[in-house]
Formats: sequence, C-alpha cells, structure tokens
Amino acid sequence: MRRIINIGRSFISNPGKIREGAAVLLAKLITRPDVVKTGETDLILNQLAVEYQTVINDAKQMFTASGILQTFVEIFKTGHRDDLLPRVVTIFDPVLKTEAKNKFMNKSTNLKKARVNLAQRIGCIFLKPKVAKWRY
Repeated sequence: MRRIINIGRSFISNPGKIREGAAVLLAKLITRPDVVKTGETDLILNQLAVEYQTVINDAKQMFTASGILQTFVEIFKTGHRDDLLPRVVTIFDPVLKTEAKNKFMNKSTNLKKARVNLAQRIGCIFLKPKVAKWRY
C-alpha cells in the first residue's frame, strides 16, 4: 500500500492527464474502509495538507498545488460521509483558508476552480443524507 501511495504522489505534480489518474488512484486507495481503519488516511491527508502549504507560494510548483487540490476533491468525492466528516478540520484550515502570497498563484484560474470545487465537496459532506421517497 505504501508503494502505491508513493507512486501516486510522485505523479501528482505531472502537468498532463497522468495527474488526474494519480488523484483518482490515491482517492480510491485512501478511502477504502480497511485503509481508514488503519489510520493511514489521516497520515496522507496531513502530509498532503502540509505539502500544499509549502508549494502554494512557489510559482514553479503550480502543477503540484493543482494536483494536491485535485486529489482532495477526488477524496471527498469518493469517500464515505461518516469517514470524512471528522477529517474536514485537517484540510479546511491549511488548504481553503491559505492565500497564496505569490500573485501568479493568486490569479490562477485552475487553482481557483479547484479550491471552489473542494469547498463544494466539503459542504456536501456536511449535509445530511436524504433518502428519496420514490425509491422502491
């Protein structure tokens, strides 16, 4: 499992389609029930949040920041609400409240879109599930 995580993390900074595949791979692996029980999910989320804080101010690391945000979006897209609800605090302050000091990173449309998408996914986690009445 560690080896797969390391391979996925190495491709997060890739500017192409490989980054999207790595984000999906990490999200599917991290949100598995056995991985959540071992505590590996918390460790990876903390590592990605710390890495995001270090790369957000470096204009050369724009693809890495975008890949980390995309990974967070995929995690909150595929994960179970009950597993991710206690872990929102780990991501919200370091990622969504952090503003880039670099004006190039501040004006990036891709980063703005990814941050809004992540905020939307986190907001959906806080909503209570509603079962449709028309369901059989």
